[in-house]
Amino acid sequence: MDEYEPESNKGLSKEQLFSALNAAQTALMMIDRDFKITYVNQKSMDLLKTHEALFQSFWPNFRADEDFLMGYCIDGFHSNPAHQRQMLSNPSNLPYTTTIEVKDVKIELNVGAIIDGQGNYVGNTLEWSDVTAAVAQQNDIARLQAAVDQAQTAMVMIDRDFNITYANQETLKLFGKHEATLRTVWSGFTASEDWLMGRCIDEFHKNPAHQRQLLSDPSNLPYKTDIQIADLTIELNVASITDSQGNYIGNTLEWSDVTAIRAQQDDVARLQAAVDQAQTAMVMIDRDFLITYANKETIELFGKHEAKLRTVWSGFTASEEWLMGRCIDEFHKNPAHQRQLLSTPNNLPYKTDIDIADIKIELNVAAITDAQGNYIGNTLEWRDVTEERAKEQEVGRLASAVKGMTTNMMMADKDGIIQYLNPALSTLLKSRESDLQKALPGFDASNLVGKNIDVFHKKPSHQRNIISNPDRLPFSSNIAVGGLEFNLTCIAMHDAQGNYIGPALQWEDITEQQDGQRQVEALIQRAISGELNERIDTSVYSGFMKELGDGINNLLDTMVEPIGQCIDVMSRVADGDLNTNMSDDNKGEFGRLSDAVNTSILNLRNMVDKITQASARVATASTEIAEGNNDLSQRVEAQASNLEETAASMEQMTATVRQNADNAKGANSLAEDATKKASKGGEVVGQAVSAMSEINTASKKIADIIGVIDEIAFQTNLLALNAAVEAARAGEQGRGFAVVAGEVRNLAQRSAAAAKEIKGLIKDSVEKVDEGSRLVDESGDTLNEIVEAVEKVTELIAQIASSSLEQSTGIDEINRAITTMDEMTQQNASLVEETSAASQSLKDEGKQLIHLMNFFASDDNVATFDSPKTKDSGHKSSNVREIRTPRVANAGFKAGEEGDEWEEF
Repeated sequence: MDEYEPESNKGLSKEQLFSALNAAQTALMMIDRDFKITYVNQKSMDLLKTHEALFQSFWPNFRADEDFLMGYCIDGFHSNPAHQRQMLSNPSNLPYTTTIEVKDVKIELNVGAIIDGQGNYVGNTLEWSDVTAAVAQQNDIARLQAAVDQAQTAMVMIDRDFNITYANQETLKLFGKHEATLRTVWSGFTASEDWLMGRCIDEFHKNPAHQRQLLSDPSNLPYKTDIQIADLTIELNVASITDSQGNYIGNTLEWSDVTAIRAQQDDVARLQAAVDQAQTAMVMIDRDFLITYANKETIELFGKHEAKLRTVWSGFTASEEWLMGRCIDEFHKNPAHQRQLLSTPNNLPYKTDIDIADIKIELNVAAITDAQGNYIGNTLEWRDVTEERAKEQEVGRLASAVKGMTTNMMMADKDGIIQYLNPALSTLLKSRESDLQKALPGFDASNLVGKNIDVFHKKPSHQRNIISNPDRLPFSSNIAVGGLEFNLTCIAMHDAQGNYIGPALQWEDITEQQDGQRQVEALIQRAISGELNERIDTSVYSGFMKELGDGINNLLDTMVEPIGQCIDVMSRVADGDLNTNMSDDNKGEFGRLSDAVNTSILNLRNMVDKITQASARVATASTEIAEGNNDLSQRVEAQASNLEETAASMEQMTATVRQNADNAKGANSLAEDATKKASKGGEVVGQAVSAMSEINTASKKIADIIGVIDEIAFQTNLLALNAAVEAARAGEQGRGFAVVAGEVRNLAQRSAAAAKEIKGLIKDSVEKVDEGSRLVDESGDTLNEIVEAVEKVTELIAQIASSSLEQSTGIDEINRAITTMDEMTQQNASLVEETSAASQSLKDEGKQLIHLMNFFASDDNVATFDSPKTKDSGHKSSNVREIRTPRVANAGFKAGEEGDEWEEF
């Protein structure tokens, strides 16, 4: 490396120079004039190692190690090597600095010339620096500087001495706008960068110590405040500035002229307070129909009716959190209608009543416009008018009801002066005017309004005492006037505040009702006593009472005839005559009575005939049952004998199956033992395979070591050869050294020969070990197959043992079942004998039953329990059907069906 040493470094050794380069913190690389790398220091290796994967994506064979780099031509790193060769061809082009980009990594490259002691241009130095982070930081600084310079916020920066170091363009505009005002506070103030730069901010404060104390500790920041300068209000935001090491190096001051904003905020605060404290529930929405505000009165109104509102809008909550931002479309079935109404302020203001469940809300909608007159939203005023509207409707309903009702109504004031008569009462009094004039001379039914109700009473003081005290009302009484009877009901009337304003009197003419009631009561008492021949005299009545009296008389006439028929028919049935019926001419409930009686008699006739027939059949059947029981007894005895023989055979089979199960269990144990031994053999073979593999590995390592020895012998031989050459150059002085070098060379050659021979032997051993490993592997595979076969045999034997056990259990159960069948057969034989005795008893009872049924006299030709009359009557309707019992219990029963049971009747 002597040719690389510059003249100025003659006093330094080569080792000192390389030590300095290796210890340098700059990545350094040297190339010769053939552009091949001759030196790479440790810092270069570290840099290349850091980005090795990235470089390999461009140069696949690249490795960050000395073996790859030393002697490598740098042309391999360039897509156009001619450009670099042209630049490095003349040292006058150097030094040269450039930045190269490899994907997202930026490398700064400094190229210099290497001149030897004779001034010859012998190569180049290449200094590398990874400037990726530095370039990114510079770009960030540039972006931040542009952002601050072009910011729309006025910004000033100061250092730790509180001197202004920067003011952006917006700051100069702000100060220029108010320069005259600021000059009245700070004499000589000029809105220019020259005046501001380097000026201490203490000049702008009456008490600089306060600001210095605040800015002395960055933990006090950021800090925001409004400062008053003459009639200007400036919002000041102060923040700390720290360097990359986190040192507190200054502050930023952001200035905003908020004079107009603060005045506007004061106005808004006053308006907000007025709306917040308003006694009217108020909501505001924007043009997207989203709720932006709801005052306290609104929350209270919604809270009062929250449960009802939730039944309409699921999840409704009377809280500001739930309401804010919610679209009012949710509260309407047809949002398009509201959106159309609110689409233009020309439709507003708008007032309407809306119904929510049983709540009625008066809604007033108005437009909200901004300072420029733009339509920006709406106010919605809510008022609960449920009670108010209910009272209004109630008054209207009452007025209409009183006027149109058929009830006779009169109203008076507290003094008893008649204020109103409804048309019904006027008509009533007019129709009874002649009768009333008999008791009340001068009575005029058409001229009562304005008169005192005393005209109807002989002793007005009694009535006055009643109507003057509302606590005694309501009051009801029957009065008699000139042969007429009236029911008079007096109730108190109150105004909206609950004050008593007079009585309302309801008149009811009960003259005919009372007389008719007395006659009806007398008639009912006679009917209760069984006297159904009495009738009401209707010749003295008219209208409702006449119709009522005639109706009661007809009712009694209608009831007497069918009841008589029923009594006559049932008397004949009691005597045993089943050939009688009621008339088919009865209608309604009496028709149902006729149908029920006739159907009962018909069913009774059918029942008697069927019982007679059934009794005969029972006698015949009981004889057949007795004969069948005898035959059954013989078969049961034969079956019992067969069961005994079957039980004996099953016992022999059970002994055989049990022996098979024991043998299968023993075979299963032997198979399991064989499986265990085969598995153990497999493990031993596996261990042998592993040992052979380790021997193979050790042999290969020995072969590698012999290879190293062989290489060392080769290198030693080369060194001995070089020593011999150097000794020859030294002449006579190197002869002794040549002899030694010759001996070393002979030893090296002998070592190489011995290593070669050992290498051959090791290679042969490795091959034999490989063959042994292969044979052991095959033995292991074969033994594994044996283990698998034994396991399968074991599984089959286990299944046979299990099946034999199941067979033994099943045969035991069959034995028990046969034993049970034998016992049941014995019981059946006993039951057959008992059944035979019962059959004879049944035959005797049937004869007795025929004798009893001969009491009834009936026709011989009875085909069915349902007559045509019965079927038709099933479709008749009646007003009292729901409170009656069913007409017939077995209306669907038909004669002649073999399976019928007469007990159902």
